Amino acid sequence: MLNRTNLTRARSLRYLASKRFQSTESSSTGIWSDFSKRSPSLKLSNPAIKKNIFDKIDPSEGPASIQNYSRRLAYHSINEIDDTFKVAYEYLQEQSAEKYQQIEVLEKQVAQAQSETEVKELKDRIEALLVEAEASNPEVLYNTSYLSSEDLDKSQPVYRQILKEKWEAFDLMVTMQRLEQLHVIPDTLPTLDPKVDVKVKFPHNLKDEFSSWVTPGEILPAFAVSQPPTIRIQEFERVDQEQLYTVVVVNPDTPDLATNSFSTTLQYGLANVPLNNVDNTISTSTLLTQGDSYTFQHYIPLTPEKNAQNQRACLWVFRQAKPLALDALAGPNTHFDIRTFVETNSLNPVGAHVWRQHFDRSVNDVRRSYGLEKGKVYHRVRQAHPVI
Repeated sequence: MLNRTNLTRARSLRYLASKRFQSTESSSTGIWSDFSKRSPSLKLSNPAIKKNIFDKIDPSEGPASIQNYSRRLAYHSINEIDDTFKVAYEYLQEQSAEKYQQIEVLEKQVAQAQSETEVKELKDRIEALLVEAEASNPEVLYNTSYLSSEDLDKSQPVYRQILKEKWEAFDLMVTMQRLEQLHVIPDTLPTLDPKVDVKVKFPHNLKDEFSSWVTPGEILPAFAVSQPPTIRIQEFERVDQEQLYTVVVVNPDTPDLATNSFSTTLQYGLANVPLNNVDNTISTSTLLTQGDSYTFQHYIPLTPEKNAQNQRACLWVFRQAKPLALDALAGPNTHFDIRTFVETNSLNPVGAHVWRQHFDRSVNDVRRSYGLEKGKVYHRVRQAHPVI
């Protein structure tokens, strides 16, 4: 006797077999071609590539997605791929239409919900169905495979879900490996359960090697970090309106001669920064126009002393439970206790980043530009007693 799974599979196979010998309807009549309620960002914008996907590829031209002319002409489609694609497309599109029917029912329930908890639960179910409804859409899959993540519409749950899966498959592992290998955890905070993708770059640089997104743990010269960074905080969970964030950059490797050890210095501090799924970047233009509303510690780049070890610029991102008073946050930036800071202000760490610096020829120029005192020169071998 067939179990439920095998029965469903058998029905699907019978459906596909029957559709194989029927003339399929045009793809323009299904839910994936209806943008009256769906976002236009879910469709493929390149008409030539879209034509190749949904129609037969002209052998004399080849697929538009291949740039090299000789390779394009050498391309040959798999036998029966066009008919197979049409059958599969119609089947998946019908499954998607059923999901959208369920979404319409849930949206009516949201309008009648009596509590915020009920509304949140219903919206979570709607978002999950929206992901399921679009996860097999060829146009969505093409966009997520070939477009830059910056060009995708982050307001769409399916794009956020696919970006989250890509982040978890590589960038998240690299970031956590660097944070643990370089002892950012636990030297600053004891642990981290990452929820957001944090990226950092310094766009004031003219060279691509210093103006692109920084790989966690990368060693950068002082001139490359002499201006405040652009910080992108990508939330994968739904943000209905705006979420407030606190961002700090700390240096746990500041030499402390009195104790022959190290202390932590607060190099940069922002609070009450409102972001959402789409507006997710703290850019230079944001700081120029609204920086005073968010800044409780102005940016001071790391300026390592000669012969000192590498210093870590540890950037932490926190979700806020409520707005914070900037005046209460402001204070001395030396001997900064980040753990007390987090506990006192009820902050929830959701992301982090790190880059490193050591003494180089540009350090003294950066010190002068920020009005800092001259750096010290340490002995190459650390001694048993402090030199004071």
